[in-house]
Amino acid sequence: MEMGASDHFDDAQLLYDRAQAHRREFNARNGVGAGRLWHLRRSTSANGMAHAAELTLDRTVLRELKPVIADIANNLVHALDHVAAAARVQANTGKAGRLYFPITDDDDAFGKRIAEARLYIGDDWAELFTAAREQHRTYLAYLKTVKTLSNEAKHWELRPGTAGAHAVQWFAPGHHIEQVPAGHFAANDSYRFWEAAAPFPNVGIQIVASFKIRGEGVDEVDLDSVLQTSSIFVAGLIAKSREHLAAVAPAQA
Repeated sequence: MEMGASDHFDDAQLLYDRAQAHRREFNARNGVGAGRLWHLRRSTSANGMAHAAELTLDRTVLRELKPVIADIANNLVHALDHVAAAARVQANTGKAGRLYFPITDDDDAFGKRIAEARLYIGDDWAELFTAAREQHRTYLAYLKTVKTLSNEAKHWELRPGTAGAHAVQWFAPGHHIEQVPAGHFAANDSYRFWEAAAPFPNVGIQIVASFKIRGEGVDEVDLDSVLQTSSIFVAGLIAKSREHLAAVAPAQA
């Protein structure tokens, strides 16, 4: 039995799925509790008369998340490159050489790159890729950020993230919210949000947190927004590509 048309995109789908597995790994560690990025630390004074509670940031976990972020970015970018490769196989233009999916937020640069890609993939696929980019135009800078993260992870550095907490809340009983000063965790590893004669209640806490990426060539952006919108783009492109391939080259038994 010959390979069905949709099988051309199985590798791209596997890479996309792997990116989502790494996202789940990242999210599992980007929370409060043992082995996670944030911790609740209780303390009592030497005389037992004063009690405190602090939100602490584990910078070891923050460091360990760097390759996870790189894995997400790499797999999303590689998935797009595999889509382009599958398009070349179907188009059968006879053009050999390396082919990468054109990722850029600069229209002129994209015009040049898609013109080059057209030689490999033909007009139909070039138009499909262009239409997908236009549909995603609002978030092109995020897609470029994913490409930058991937390139740097492979050739230069694992991009560090910046973790921040904006508020701590708990129910003990009733709803309590303690605001964390802006930028506090940029220079500190903990924030004391409870000081009282009584111990902090035996309840868990919830935090309003952020995780940002920034650096040379990358404006400070919310990582979750970058990964979510880029994942939507990749998933949508794979789906559209499957539909197009099924139309032009239906599966044969």
